[in-house]
Amino acid sequence: MRIRDKIKKPRRPVVAYEILPPREKDGTLNSYAETISSLLSQTHIDAINIPEVHDEAGRGDRPVANHKRGEPREFGRLLQDIVGIEAIINRVVVHEDYDTQMKWLEQTNKDFEIENMIIVGGESSNVKYPGPTVNEALSAISNTYNNNTGDIFCGGIAIPSRNEESKNLIKKSKHGSEFFTTQVLYDSENAIKMINNYQERCNELKTFPRRILLSFAPVSSQKNIEFLKWLGVEIPDYTERYLQGRPGSMKERSLDVAIEVLNEILTNIEENDLRVPVGLNVEHIMSYNFQSSVEICLLYTSDAADEGLGVDLGGRR
Repeated sequence: MRIRDKIKKPRRPVVAYEILPPREKDGTLNSYAETISSLLSQTHIDAINIPEVHDEAGRGDRPVANHKRGEPREFGRLLQDIVGIEAIINRVVVHEDYDTQMKWLEQTNKDFEIENMIIVGGESSNVKYPGPTVNEALSAISNTYNNNTGDIFCGGIAIPSRNEESKNLIKKSKHGSEFFTTQVLYDSENAIKMINNYQERCNELKTFPRRILLSFAPVSSQKNIEFLKWLGVEIPDYTERYLQGRPGSMKERSLDVAIEVLNEILTNIEENDLRVPVGLNVEHIMSYNFQSSVEICLLYTSDAADEGLGVDLGGRR
């Protein structure tokens, strides 16, 4: 079953694994893909989610050195061939003009055989970018490209801490976004508020909510925490103090936080009889956290099989 069909079936669990292309100095894309194939054979995932990171001035100094990496769409094509599951390519559309972006999207779809993309905007709404907005790109793909021999299944980004984010989800859905991935979550409050408001707005408009993939990532050092913050992830002070505490390693504590946040979100969905389908997007942030991130996948896929968590991830209805 294609990832688009899995995402559109509300009761079906969906797990995506997010990973950057390898640094060029680490070797060929092929060898890196083979390593990932071996590691991911330990668990079940439905898609590989490949982000595109831009160092924008508004973020300040990057806490972790940036290295030139392989092209996401080339990496995605290799992963589809070697690992045997579909890739989802993130594309930041604001940095190049409309025509350039549309040519890139068409080439990625037809030449690289990538059918799934997450359309991403700029760092700040106060910056004048040369390229199209997220909604302009989504509309162009859905109403023009896909109606003219194209075949791109589009998603978007959900930022729970942003004011009235549920309105943004509605707008992106109207323009063609079929699912969303959140920022990495280290607290449930904003995510719960966003999901509740999203369901309410969908009810008012008599439309159906799109699936939201909740993002989680283990951390094992203060450098990891600082990098997440640089990316825009909100980590409450009390959570950061807990992660830094003793006894117990930071990695183990971050896994505990992920479990607690997910359970709180699922409990809210169940108690309020919400119909917003959710799923998981698991990240590793740094290569040395890879095995820990696989443990998150193992934990949730095991629970889905043993305790019916798959229904929970599909909306608990």
